[in-house]
Amino acid sequence: MTEHEPTRKSADPRTVAIAGLMTVAWYAVPDVVRPRWARALAKTAVGTAGVVLTLTSTAEGIEAREGVRSLRDAARDAGPDGTEPGDAPADHPADPVREDNAYVPDHDEATPVTPAVVAGGAVAGVALATTLVVAGEKWVYGRGERLRARGVRLPHTRVGLALGALAVALAAAEPYLWNAEDR
Repeated sequence: MTEHEPTRKSADPRTVAIAGLMTVAWYAVPDVVRPRWARALAKTAVGTAGVVLTLTSTAEGIEAREGVRSLRDAARDAGPDGTEPGDAPADHPADPVREDNAYVPDHDEATPVTPAVVAGGAVAGVALATTLVVAGEKWVYGRGERLRARGVRLPHTRVGLALGALAVALAAAEPYLWNAEDR
């Protein structure tokens, strides 16, 4: 029997642990810190710690750092006008060599999208995402405050534990959501 290369990558246990711990820490902040300004500062620290841990200790973080490094090297190697060393000058483009008889249109058949439409779509997408995140955070905080009003100890931490378990499940399932060929 022959051994085959696995078609899916397994979940990185460090990614799963960081996702769960950072989620619990994020949502437990109101149980530990009462003033709103201090909660913002504490959540900034939790978020920064999560990003730093992810970039320094997970496989995805290492891949991201290598990608940034290769982009930086490519930008450094490009000439001041954006051409690579050895490229044909812009006023004398190299003649393309065609090795097949396929039809190649003389013009781009794609319908052009104006930059204003692209910018408007980007702004609308960011606005929608921000609105959904803020609404979700308000709902979760309100849920914790309702638990606090009922006399539950560490209500936000309990909500954080539930959301942390969800984050762990999603981080563990993430490799199975993509085809290996798509990555």
